[in-house]
Amino acid sequence: MAFAAGVLVATALADLLPEASGLIGGTNPAVPGTAALVGFLAFSAIEAFVHRQTWEHQHNRSASELDPDLPHEHAESFTLGRRGALGFVGPASLIVHSTLDGLAIGLAFRADAGVGLLVAVAVLAHDFADGMNVVTLSLAAGQRSGLAGGLLVVDALAPVLGAAIGSFADLQPEVLGYLLAVFSGVFLAVGAGHLLPEAEHHRPGASPVLVLLTAVGAGVVVTIRSVLG
Repeated sequence: MAFAAGVLVATALADLLPEASGLIGGTNPAVPGTAALVGFLAFSAIEAFVHRQTWEHQHNRSASELDPDLPHEHAESFTLGRRGALGFVGPASLIVHSTLDGLAIGLAFRADAGVGLLVAVAVLAHDFADGMNVVTLSLAAGQRSGLAGGLLVVDALAPVLGAAIGSFADLQPEVLGYLLAVFSGVFLAVGAGHLLPEAEHHRPGASPVLVLLTAVGAGVVVTIRSVLG
């Protein structure tokens, strides 16, 4: 999670925002910056609802909380029995999120192949956690394991659908720039606002190492971007 956080943050700052600024045009940096802020706040609001019952957050107090060097343990403390439509709210929200991730990939490739490649790497880096959350939320809601597996398959295919939409949608360059700026804010929210804090939550005693891994992830993105030109 720490490495993925670095990949996402660097992709947002080193690729998406500069590319968005070029597409939007003008000299006022507040324009793409505001669009990025909208994406950051919008995702943060959605994430606050969706992830409040995911596998990262449900736990009972344990001995690991008394020793920062021990892994942060999570017990099976989900609220079961929420069958029916409500049981699909969490997984469906994550599937929509995955679709939007794919949309970001398609839009980025339309702007520049190098940006698209880095966005694809960034999406892959953090979508593993979303896949686990889809299954966990489904099982926690009392769904059968077969249905949970089916939802996981849908979640895996969702980015492909999103990428197809982003690749073939008829968009003006300025609109594409605004969308890329919004997604840069989303990536910042996922990386800096979710993945890195969760990594430190799981391994509070290893925070310096986690920050180093975040820097490594960011360095990989900057290096690839430099090579791609």
